[in-house]
Parts: sequence; structure tokens; C-alpha cells
Amino acid sequence: MGIDFKLGPARLVLAVTCLAAAPSCTMITAEEQAEPLVPSVASSLEMSDKSLANQKLQSALEKSVSGEATRWQNPASGASGTVTPLKTWKTASGTYCRSYDEKIVLASGKSLNRRGVACRASNSRWESA
Repeated sequence: MGIDFKLGPARLVLAVTCLAAAPSCTMITAEEQAEPLVPSVASSLEMSDKSLANQKLQSALEKSVSGEATRWQNPASGASGTVTPLKTWKTASGTYCRSYDEKIVLASGKSLNRRGVACRASNSRWESA
């Protein structure tokens, strides 16, 4: 797997993180940035699941220590998930970034796993890198 060095600094960090993490790491594409913190199979999730997953991801990235899983469950749909921040660092420009693992289990029993990187934007929201 090659790295496109025309990537921005945060995307390059994501690429290197994915290479170092595992061959199954999923990098986030430009198309997924419209829903940056939900897996690409988000079409299987109800809107309430997407909202809850994003809320918990934001909360975990903002407040949880690395290695601490944050769990969520939507009793209405049967979907559930966990978000686990893995590592935190500060970029040369002073932006905080975190890598994380996310697992979502659909009501059907299908499990979705993703490793991602998000950086804290000036509006205090975590956005996919």
C-alpha cells in the first residue's frame, strides 16, 4: 500500500497510523467526510443510531482517557456500539488529534469495525482527519 504524499498533514498521519495499526484499518475517503464519524455502511443505520454514535464519539474523544471504551445503545433500533480512544497527540500547528477504534453492532447482528483519526477543530468539534 503506497502513501500519496500530496495528502494534507492530518491525512498523512491517518495513512501512517493505518499502516502501523493493521492491514484491516479503513482510511476515510472524501465521500465519507460528509458523515465523517460514521462508518461507510451508515446506510444500514437509522438516523437515531447515527446521531447517537456521533454524540458518543464526540464525547469519548473529548473526555475519555486512551484505552477507555465508551458504550452506547439505542433500544429503539437494537443497535449498539463502543468507541475507544487509542492515542492522543498534538500536531506541529498545535491541533490535538486522537486515534480511536469504533465498533457498531446492528440489530441484525452485523458488526462494523473501524479505526479512525479525528482532530479537534477550532469550534471544539472532533473532525475526521
